[in-house]
Amino acid sequence: MKKKWIHEGLITESLPNGMFRVNEGLILGYISGKIGRSFIRILPGNRVKI
Repeated sequence: MKKKWIHEGLITESLPNGMFRVNEGLILGYISGKIGRSFIRILPGNRVKI
């Protein structure tokens, strides 16, 4: 069984193609699943779990 890592952080920068930087650029995330299909906006200052 693989262990899953969950990290919570603050979005610092929005990038093209649904990507964003979390916590001063330490983590690069992307939108997937229902969030991408529902056109939910991910803006700087939002809190996310990765």
